[in-house]
Amino acid sequence: MQRYFVNIENHHVIFSQDDIFHITKVMRMKSGDYIQIVDNLSHKTYLGVIKSTSPLDVDIQEPILEDVELSKDVTLFFALAKSDKIDFVIQKATELGAKRIILFQGKRSIVKYTQADFARKKDRYISIAKEASEQCHRQYIPEISYLENIKLVSNHLSELNLFAYELEAGKSTELNTLLDNVNSVSIIIGPEGGFDEAEAGYLKSLNFTPISLGKRILRCETAAVYALSVISHLLDK
Repeated sequence: MQRYFVNIENHHVIFSQDDIFHITKVMRMKSGDYIQIVDNLSHKTYLGVIKSTSPLDVDIQEPILEDVELSKDVTLFFALAKSDKIDFVIQKATELGAKRIILFQGKRSIVKYTQADFARKKDRYISIAKEASEQCHRQYIPEISYLENIKLVSNHLSELNLFAYELEAGKSTELNTLLDNVNSVSIIIGPEGGFDEAEAGYLKSLNFTPISLGKRILRCETAAVYALSVISHLLDK
């Protein structure tokens, strides 16, 4: 069943223009069809039935009780990479349950952004996350933001902070143990060229725990998906 994120005001369901087009023109739904709607404010999910399509009017039915979100808030810090890699990581991080996706400028990032550059791209990033959230039936659309300097990471710390560091390859850290007794976790993934020594030292000064993603050096987008997959698997147990 199709799922849409909406605003609900006084029991009235308000859709975006893109969603109205999708429901009426792409899916060609009609009166009597059912959809799932998620309130952007409360994050509660409801069954809705279409009363009319011109204009689009949906009647809220019973709530849908579900528990699909991860048991802890997960933040992904991802260094700037080529645009298709960022799009891919936003989509997959959303599917894997990330609550926040924070892009940042690494010293070895090939791509360079200003805040104005990010502002021009943000709507597309949010659209990618929204579609991924609907596809995998989440109740949240991840927050997406950008930091122009890795030192600004200090303003967005979780209770547990991890960073994938290629120089830690071969070493093992029991993530099961690290994830116990915390309510939030962050994982930071460096750019194609990896973290430089100063960046790694700075992250350690913030009590980021370096972890290995195995014996092989992964592409940045693979590393993000791999790390989130492991964390998601452990939190879903």
